[in-house]
Amino acid sequence: MESNSLSPAMNQGLRQIVYEKLKEAIVDGTIKPGSKLSEIELAERMAVSRTPVREAIRQLAQTGLVTLTPRRGAFVTMPTLKDASDLYELRTELEILAVANLCSLVHSSELIDDLHRFRDVFSAMTNNTSAEKYVNEDKAFHAMIYQAVTNRFLAMMLHNISDLIHLCRPFSVENSPITVFTWGHLAIIDAILEGDLEKAKEETRKHIVVSKEGLLSFLKNRASKNGEVAEA
Repeated sequence: MESNSLSPAMNQGLRQIVYEKLKEAIVDGTIKPGSKLSEIELAERMAVSRTPVREAIRQLAQTGLVTLTPRRGAFVTMPTLKDASDLYELRTELEILAVANLCSLVHSSELIDDLHRFRDVFSAMTNNTSAEKYVNEDKAFHAMIYQAVTNRFLAMMLHNISDLIHLCRPFSVENSPITVFTWGHLAIIDAILEGDLEKAKEETRKHIVVSKEGLLSFLKNRASKNGEVAEA
């Protein structure tokens, strides 16, 4: 009786673990966008039954990271042109609010240290820097901004879309020099450190527009190579 009463909690814990592991594999690119998700294969790799895998896939579909297609199965989401455009439009406005929030704060020593650290990181990058290294630092930089904002509702909204942004992020740098993006980071950092609200907002908009254009270009080229019509 006692053992049975504990089973639901244990099962719930297993479902959450499977969900988190599968989400991490998608977000970090281990499972690529467009990949089909096989319940049997994933269950074998994670040494669990198919049930928690099936539930994790359904849960990920609710976040947008997975797309369920009738009679075909579950696939890691490859965003359409419209989805990508809409996501980055929302991201632009939210991150402008975020840097405005940071500019309005009395800078803590921790925030100042973080900004200077990232300034050093991006200053050291060149066009020979690997896209993977840049993307990892880019994730960390924007995560730092999200965590630093004092508007908890804004932070919550940024957190809610961060996984989808991570899914798209590698594609946005596919065909552009790395320095195009690092210069944007440096301009944002300098504006925040100077407390220049309007410059910080403008540089943030410019930086994300560059990323958005890179992402849309990748999606158009991919559709062209595959003989598809880019879905708007």
